[in-house]
Amino acid sequence: MRGMTMTREAWAGGASATLVACRLAALLAVLWTAAPVLAGPVLALDAQARAAVANDEMVVVLAVERDGAQVGPLNDAVLSQLNAAIAEARGVEGVKARLGSVYTQPNYTREGKTQGWRVRGEIVLESTRMAALAQLGARLGERMQLAGVQFRLSSERRQAEEKRLIAEAARAFRARAADAAAAFGFAGYELKELALRSGGNVPGPRPMAAMARGGADVAAAPLPTEGGDSDVVVGVSGSVELKP
Repeated sequence: MRGMTMTREAWAGGASATLVACRLAALLAVLWTAAPVLAGPVLALDAQARAAVANDEMVVVLAVERDGAQVGPLNDAVLSQLNAAIAEARGVEGVKARLGSVYTQPNYTREGKTQGWRVRGEIVLESTRMAALAQLGARLGERMQLAGVQFRLSSERRQAEEKRLIAEAARAFRARAADAAAAFGFAGYELKELALRSGGNVPGPRPMAAMARGGADVAAAPLPTEGGDSDVVVGVSGSVELKP
């Protein structure tokens, strides 16, 4: 019986040791899994691609002003002329026409007293058919003020150019990352974060002060159709981890 007891104790002791060993192995596995992997240095980089693109859309702003003693008739006269001009513009294929700003302000005497009112309203014409819009603007300018001319990229043209520049900016970013890794003695890199941005200059309207009086002199002066260029820029910024 005593021998049997000893055997049971030995067996119990061996089982306990085995359990401890298993728990220790499991703990080591967890610690090994949780141990941080040593990472290489992280480098922030930036690259961009830029292009000057010919503007393909023209914007013309035309205005009407009326002065008088009563606001109501002035509003009616200004809005009537603006609506007639918009209707005529919409009859030209490819031209978008919309109402711009309309405002009323008092006229003052030298003594600072109110003397009648002034109402001013604008229409905005937009088109990629610049020659047609230039002719329309000159025609409407015979009875309206030419307040400004602007040239810009159409949304379709800008999106197409940005799509092309994204690939170019990405190549530039990868080249800079590879050069930086080699310069610091690393064999390569791994992308960590990336961000895209786009932009460029958007030219403002050109004021046409010399042509803002209306009349025969405006009709004789053709509207400009040389739209110049706009800059389109696509940038890539982010970070890379340098790898040995």
